[in-house]
Amino acid sequence: MDTKKDIKQQNAAIGQVFTPSYIAKFMVSNVLELLKTVNYEDKFSIAINDLKVLDPTTGEGVFLKYLLKNNLTNITAYEIDNRLKSQLVKNYPNVQFRFENFLGSDINEKFDVIIGNPPYLGQNYNSKVFQNLIKKYPFCREYFVGNMDLFYFFIHLGIAKLKPGGILTYITTNYWITKSQKTGIKFLKPHILDECFLIQYIDLSRLRVFRDALGQHNCIFSLQKKTENDKLKKTNRKIEVVQVSSSKPQNQFDDNSNKAIFDTLNHSLKHSLNHKSITRYQSALTNRELNSKGSWNLLYPTEVKNIVDKIKSFCIVKGKTSFLKDYFIIRNGLILIKDEIFILNPNENLKLRDNEVFVKIKGEFVKLNEEEKKRLKKIYKSRVIRPHGYEMKGFSGYLIYFNKEEFSNRDKTKRNGFFMEKYPTLTSYLHQYKEELEKTLKNAKENVEDLYFPRRGSYITQSDTGNKRKLINLEPYYDKEPKMFFSYISKSNVFGYTKDSYYATSDTYFLWLREGKNDIDHLFLLAYLNSKIVKFLFRAKNITIKRSKTKLEEEIPIPNIKLFQSKYKLGIIDLIRYFTSNIIQNIVSIEKTKLDMLKELSPHAYSQIRNEKNPQRILDILFFILFDLVEEEIDLLIEKYY
Repeated sequence: MDTKKDIKQQNAAIGQVFTPSYIAKFMVSNVLELLKTVNYEDKFSIAINDLKVLDPTTGEGVFLKYLLKNNLTNITAYEIDNRLKSQLVKNYPNVQFRFENFLGSDINEKFDVIIGNPPYLGQNYNSKVFQNLIKKYPFCREYFVGNMDLFYFFIHLGIAKLKPGGILTYITTNYWITKSQKTGIKFLKPHILDECFLIQYIDLSRLRVFRDALGQHNCIFSLQKKTENDKLKKTNRKIEVVQVSSSKPQNQFDDNSNKAIFDTLNHSLKHSLNHKSITRYQSALTNRELNSKGSWNLLYPTEVKNIVDKIKSFCIVKGKTSFLKDYFIIRNGLILIKDEIFILNPNENLKLRDNEVFVKIKGEFVKLNEEEKKRLKKIYKSRVIRPHGYEMKGFSGYLIYFNKEEFSNRDKTKRNGFFMEKYPTLTSYLHQYKEELEKTLKNAKENVEDLYFPRRGSYITQSDTGNKRKLINLEPYYDKEPKMFFSYISKSNVFGYTKDSYYATSDTYFLWLREGKNDIDHLFLLAYLNSKIVKFLFRAKNITIKRSKTKLEEEIPIPNIKLFQSKYKLGIIDLIRYFTSNIIQNIVSIEKTKLDMLKELSPHAYSQIRNEKNPQRILDILFFILFDLVEEEIDLLIEKYY
């Protein structure tokens, strides 16, 4: 007999997470409301009990229970877990069960309503499951893409099996909504937009709705299949957004509390009532504005969009909004073959004594020559980054950094000899690990002769004025150029800055200036990127950095200083530069002349700032003045929606 642990493991292997009863009850009630309110010339005139309904992953039958209670009797249900078969047949004798994989079902069998909780299973860690599906089912083969989730197939096939005007409603994780083409939705979003309208999006990310499931960023979404008339007329539809919150934190799972919330949600939607835990609005994005290749920022009320549009109005260059990507190439820091080999740590494999440096070779410390000492660079990880700077004492060790450019014109067969001649001790140190380093490169299908160099991050490719591609050696930039950087995992706008030498590992992104953008105002831009205004943009545009900087590049508009022409606004910009410089230098005091200047420019701002000790707070006040924004308004929007 299977133990509870065995059953959990078996369920996980097929992505099976059973739906709580109160969610199924809500989803059935909600889809019936949607069917009543759809705005179609050929609106459903069919009787409720004649509607063809499909539950593609019936599980324990919780959706069936509420479908039948609502007089939906023409039901087809799929289930692949034979452990559930006898109980399902016993409990629901009038349902047409098919104990087989829904993904192999007849694409030509059409339904008015498709409802369910498809399985959660990521392709990255379950590649064999996906390969088996691809081999067995042509439909899966057609829509397979790397880095997808199993439930994507259930959306694709559900769309194919919907009748025109029919509705599909699923509960899933919400990650696919905010993903871009590079992260698994290559076919999913185009398929949805070609064939359906997204008519409703219910955000459950503030609730924990499945007791044991990993990842609790859930949503309920509803798609309506387009008619031929919709396609012909290129009809557009608005998207209803519902944000659901709870007074309990996510880690405190409470079935009774959740049940009450979903009962309230059901009542609120049926009777168009407001409630403190329910926020309803039409997204500022319509179906026509959804990007088939990019993130869908659905939690975007019109009043939030109005503020974003006002910010963007100060970011116009040659008639177009300019974004971060227009000024910078954003790339990771240095990716090494093996961090633990290339980063030397004092008292482990490195000794610093007086002005001398020693590295450990075969258990003994050997002194470096002067040229070798120049090849050691302090290296940082992203944890040291703070707004406008970094913790200088927080370096992770000393990086052995050889520049390929130094060896580019040399005969490759003589490279080892040159290394031994110029950098004998560092070469001997690395040769201790030669076999290990070459194996890593070989497994990655990279050149084993490159064992001395960083794998990535020492060069970037730029296009010159003739649109020819050229390699830019980054060592001088790491060493001397003003540089901005941020962590590769972040939920807020924390941008570091320095003019000093700064080398970082791959968990840091650097903003390298594009060709021809060398006149950028670093102090002003740094202050803007760390400002409360950009913090608002992070919320409004749903920007989180999770090893991908695409949304940051494409969603952060960059102000055009030339649009601030008045003496008043130029004076504010001058003060922003001044206070930013103070933050970088850790200066707390304010020159009286600057305060006098502010008093002349804006008595109101002066009254807010004169006793303020926090330079970042001063900058935020100045930016609100510069963009003609009311801070309290933005605070209220953040509290209301985010």
